[in-house]
Amino acid sequence: MLNNEEQAKEGKIANILQQKPQRRADLRLKFFLLLLGVIVILSSGLVVAWRVYTTNSASPSRTQNNGSTNKKGSSNSSGEAPWENYPAVYWQTLRAQFAQGLHMTEQQVRDNFHSTVLATQTPAGHGGAEISSPQATKWLNDLAQAQGISQEQLHAIEVAAVQQAHAALVQQHVLTQQQADQTIRGMNQDDMNMNIMEAFLRSSQGKKS
Repeated sequence: MLNNEEQAKEGKIANILQQKPQRRADLRLKFFLLLLGVIVILSSGLVVAWRVYTTNSASPSRTQNNGSTNKKGSSNSSGEAPWENYPAVYWQTLRAQFAQGLHMTEQQVRDNFHSTVLATQTPAGHGGAEISSPQATKWLNDLAQAQGISQEQLHAIEVAAVQQAHAALVQQHVLTQQQADQTIRGMNQDDMNMNIMEAFLRSSQGKKS
């Protein structure tokens, strides 16, 4: 028969043997839970990445659509730029302020416009001259260069002239200050160039503006 000491040893061995499967089961459970946690984290990361990707993909489309509107200077629902229907005081003020900024008279600027831009138009096109944005830009740049005015100074002169012309519309209650500010903010460099050109084109065509 086994003595007490041997029985105790066998009891310990039996306990150890019983604990090993339990430990293995615990380890498997922990590994499974860890693996499950990793899968959940990766899945969440993929969802977030997908949302960021789809949001960024949609942003250029919205920007492109906004850009096409701003190019028209916050055009109205009919597709026309707001200044296309401005009264004569706008164009008169624009001519006066622009010429003053160049240290020229309106007549001098008008004569230059005739001899450079309109001289290149066909006779049939004078009645409704279709002058492109590059033509307007070249005319203004050449005019400024002849006066010793830099590109930065020319831009500042155009901005000031456009602002003063819109201020005249506000004073006559044609526009509110908010409408004027919104239109000016929507104008890019091409818009301003074409506005200046249009002001002298109207004068050259004998329009009451």
